[in-house]
Amino acid sequence: MKHSFLPIIIAMLGIFISGALAHPPDSLRLSLDSTQLLTIQVFHPVKNPVKHYINKVVVDLNGKTIIEQSLSSQTDNKVQELIYKIIDAKVKDKITVTANCNITGRKKDILTVKEKPKTEEQK
Repeated sequence: MKHSFLPIIIAMLGIFISGALAHPPDSLRLSLDSTQLLTIQVFHPVKNPVKHYINKVVVDLNGKTIIEQSLSSQTDNKVQELIYKIIDAKVKDKITVTANCNITGRKKDILTVKEKPKTEEQK
């Protein structure tokens, strides 16, 4: 009878240990240049970027979702990098980026647009 609990205890320890190794992204670095290119760097150090990675990135402009991308692996074992053209961003707009780990957790950051985007004539 005592031995029947052993597999349950081992399974619970396995779940706890795997959960302890998983973690949300450490931080985000966001930048928007004058040509409206949003560069996102999600710092998420992992041992294997194919098994433990950033699996979803959501970009909101002033509270409205404009981009939602699912990913199946991470750029490398330290960072997930993405670049998007945000054509509707204006000065004082808020761009919110949320990055989700495929195992557990998420990180969110907000960028306020400070620079007026260049028009086609100015480029």
